[in-house]
Amino acid sequence: MGLGGGPNGAKATFKHKFASAFRDFDTLTDARTTVGVSRAQTLVVVDGNVLVMQTPSSVDTFAAYVGVLVNQINGAIQAGAHVVVVFDEPGAMTRAKQEEQKARDARRTPQTPVCSDDLVACPTDDNYRKTELEATGLNVRLLINHRPARARFYDALCVAVLEHLRTNLRVTEGTSWSVTFDGVDGRGADRPQGAAREVGILSSHPEIWDAVLAREQPIGEGDLKLTDVCHRVYQQRVAHPDSPLASVLLNILWTIDTDSFLIELLQQSRREARPEAADRNELTLLCLREPARKRKGEVVPSSAYFQCIDMQSFYDEVMAYVYGANVQLGSRADFAQRKQHTAALLAASVALCGCDFVQVRGMRCDLVLPCVRDVARNDPAALQTMAGVFTGNAGDVRTAGDGIRAVIHNFLDSICGLGGRMNKTHDKASAYNDLQILRACWITSYWLGYEFKEVTNWGFCHAALDTTEGVGVEMIVPPPAAAAGTSRKRTIVAHEDEEE
Repeated sequence: MGLGGGPNGAKATFKHKFASAFRDFDTLTDARTTVGVSRAQTLVVVDGNVLVMQTPSSVDTFAAYVGVLVNQINGAIQAGAHVVVVFDEPGAMTRAKQEEQKARDARRTPQTPVCSDDLVACPTDDNYRKTELEATGLNVRLLINHRPARARFYDALCVAVLEHLRTNLRVTEGTSWSVTFDGVDGRGADRPQGAAREVGILSSHPEIWDAVLAREQPIGEGDLKLTDVCHRVYQQRVAHPDSPLASVLLNILWTIDTDSFLIELLQQSRREARPEAADRNELTLLCLREPARKRKGEVVPSSAYFQCIDMQSFYDEVMAYVYGANVQLGSRADFAQRKQHTAALLAASVALCGCDFVQVRGMRCDLVLPCVRDVARNDPAALQTMAGVFTGNAGDVRTAGDGIRAVIHNFLDSICGLGGRMNKTHDKASAYNDLQILRACWITSYWLGYEFKEVTNWGFCHAALDTTEGVGVEMIVPPPAAAAGTSRKRTIVAHEDEEE
């Protein structure tokens, strides 16, 4: 889940290149205190899927899960007066994600013991009650491996956690707090069997959060909800200066998904482009939870901690790397727009190095960053095409393929003739196709909040398969302008452009 890893992956490369934006903390409260912002001025948005899936392996009962989540969320409450825990919404999940989820499910399902018909190891679908969740001997970890059974468990868990917090919570700094679960059914496990799940908001303060988090279009992935919640709180602050959320200045995002590097980089580029300086006064810490680890030969494992990235510092360092620390091209507004396009070009290019949606084999983040810099500095026409991903218009988004293709060709040129392993790297990357370019355009737009539902138009061929006939449909469409000296057949699974 997330961007490609390893010593040449995105996370390692970013930490090496932009080290001053990174700092480790034992707790989120330590991180917030270091920033110098009060608890009342802090919003903590937590990836709920991470909270559940990262529980210790010894935790396998419903009561134990409740206890772990209470402790985790209590830590978030100590850091910020407002905590929002976001969950995926399977009914709104983009079809482009389905293939990856199927692969994960295939890995998990075999862990459940095979039993006779009259003895089931755990519920495997949505038809169970809270009494079954609390039954002695039920291994909840096995239940979670079954996606059809998972949603009711999440709902029941959030209801139980909120009830516990209301009864027992003690806050060390200040007295006010709010906890909200975004993407659950407030009926929990009491939802009647066979009744449709009604996904919404469960909050200790619904009078505040119901309106703030009311969406016309649901968001399927929790990664995107992290930044969406922050933006909605910002809008609330601007529109309603007397709101309880008006004092929020710091966003703390708790996740493990490295996609958030790029999602939040894009969001930071939007903040930097706001015309009023006061509106740019919004701080965001991306906090990646690093688990406790026990290295070979160690008796006591190292403690878990948060690797925190100051997104304003990260964004500034990226732009200093590309343009130089003291360079400003044109007016502040023009340069802010150019930097926006650069952030989008970097996001698309790093995505091609490997993410949940696309990968060009051979491309490496550490080798791609200099190519992004070269194109951003020296090919303004290619860079300008990235403006399309900010429009939400399918045709404009596709034009960004020219900018992305320019980075790939720059990458190929930069490693050509180096010999050794680079020959294999060059051969792999040069086999890229235009379907991968389309996917990179789609994912960059998707990370910006513009989702095109008909993903078969964007190179996701598996989604075009007819499930009854098992036959894919291909259409030949005209290519955008290719880079000089290249000629490639463009075969794309496509239909007419969507109306967004």
